[in-house]
Amino acid sequence: MELKKNSIISLFAYLMLYILGATLVIYLIAFIVSKSNNIDFNLLLEVMQNNSKLDLNVYRLANFSNALGNFIVYLIMFIVLIIINFKNLKEHLFKIKNNLISFIIITIFGFIILYGITYLINYLYNLYNIGISNNQDSLVSYIEEGNAILIFFSVFLFAPIVEELIYRYVIFDIFTNRIIAYIISIIFFALPHMLSTNADIINWLLLLIPYLFSGFMLALIYDQTKNIYASIFAHMLNNLVSFISIIITLGVVL
Repeated sequence: MELKKNSIISLFAYLMLYILGATLVIYLIAFIVSKSNNIDFNLLLEVMQNNSKLDLNVYRLANFSNALGNFIVYLIMFIVLIIINFKNLKEHLFKIKNNLISFIIITIFGFIILYGITYLINYLYNLYNIGISNNQDSLVSYIEEGNAILIFFSVFLFAPIVEELIYRYVIFDIFTNRIIAYIISIIFFALPHMLSTNADIINWLLLLIPYLFSGFMLALIYDQTKNIYASIFAHMLNNLVSFISIIITLGVVL
């Protein structure tokens, strides 16, 4: 009963921070950046939303503001969720040693399948000029514009912990029916990654597929191990390899 209570509180806190907190943080950062650089606040907000490059200086400031906003929001979510679930996270950590070999095997092989299949899908999309989601495109632009450190901590450290706690640990605790838990876990994971993507319905659905598959694999890893650290580590490895590949492709020096 205590687990469900913590899970419901975690879900509520996450939704409030995601819906309201993110907006407030973005507006606050935009206000501070606009005042510090003597540019119009509304112009900065507009560029932050549509990613326009008509004014490169404003674009770079907007890019930095978005990257910093993501970092702060994920940091707040990370702290709040760790505090709420600290006891259960500690228990899961101690349980690793009881099934260490299977934990390592499932985590590593799960990551290999997760990254391998999503890489293949994205490769085929690139081959046939289907493109990438706005979420992926934003990550590339953040790194390209010199915000790699902020993105590293947001994407490699905070995001996997926050997302696995919510989309796997919380969802599987609240919904005891495994099929329902899988469906909700996969959909809730995939959709937020696609909210900013503007495309026709066919392309949008195609771009959704890698996220649906990722959500399925991470849910499977968690379900097979019954340990949240397995899906967290697999998620971290996936994001780390993706981050490094972008760094290498762009030739960015940290």
